[in-house]
Amino acid sequence: MQSIKYTLTFYLIIFIFISQTSIGYSQKNEKKAADKNDCRIKIFGLLPSQAPPSAPVKLYVDDLPAKTKLYIDEKRIHFNRMEDGYVSFYVPKIKAGTYSIRFKHKNGCSSEPAAINITKKRPVISALIPGQIFYCTPSLDRVVLLKGDNFEKNTKVLFDGIVVGSNHISDKELEIKIPHAKSGLHTIIAINPGKISSMTHNFYIEGKPVIYDISVGIKYEDHYELVIEGENFLWGAEPIIEGKKVEGEVTYKSCNLLVHDRELKSEAPQGLSLQVANPDGVKSDIFHLSIP
Repeated sequence: MQSIKYTLTFYLIIFIFISQTSIGYSQKNEKKAADKNDCRIKIFGLLPSQAPPSAPVKLYVDDLPAKTKLYIDEKRIHFNRMEDGYVSFYVPKIKAGTYSIRFKHKNGCSSEPAAINITKKRPVISALIPGQIFYCTPSLDRVVLLKGDNFEKNTKVLFDGIVVGSNHISDKELEIKIPHAKSGLHTIIAINPGKISSMTHNFYIEGKPVIYDISVGIKYEDHYELVIEGENFLWGAEPIIEGKKVEGEVTYKSCNLLVHDRELKSEAPQGLSLQVANPDGVKSDIFHLSIP
């Protein structure tokens, strides 16, 4: 009877030992799992939430331990630790789309993911060559080179909101032909597929008449031709001599040429001032000359 009692006591002790060992092992595993899942790294936000490749982004984060790594999906990216609770990084060169971004630590700790929308690069117009043309510039000379960056083969160019023909030379150069439009300031915008547009760039069409040269043409007995060469002479343009409209016939040849049939009053040349006035009232600068 006594031996049975000792035997039962022995088995009871063994049972208690095994139970406590199992409970301790279970608690240890639960604590390990809790430590693994108890990740204190928290992403509070990123600015901007969408950006093209190579753009800088700020990521606001808390409790970031040393040797933590940053991933966009499965792609690891380098980041710089900054002050005031944020880090910074540059968007990698990957396809446009929405990606998850998170921190991972070697102990298995992983932050909750944040979403970042990676867009295509915005086209940039840095210069127009030439930066202006004359109203009367002929069609073959109305080609303008757009210099910049991120131009694609399907990039469209808008002149005052209207699509104009363009020639893609490279990702840094486009050619367009300026349409015939009124003189003054106009806007040019480049738009990549996906409606990603550049900043507006201004382009100027000069409508003021310009005098390059004045010479005496064919001479007759009592009159002669006064040949006026220049730019932006519109139909109906008139010479003005010494502030007064001329007397005599004026023949409009082209945007670059007027011929005034002037009365010959004296063989002795005299100093005079001459302007060309377009029908809209815009006048050229004064041109000084010496004529009979």
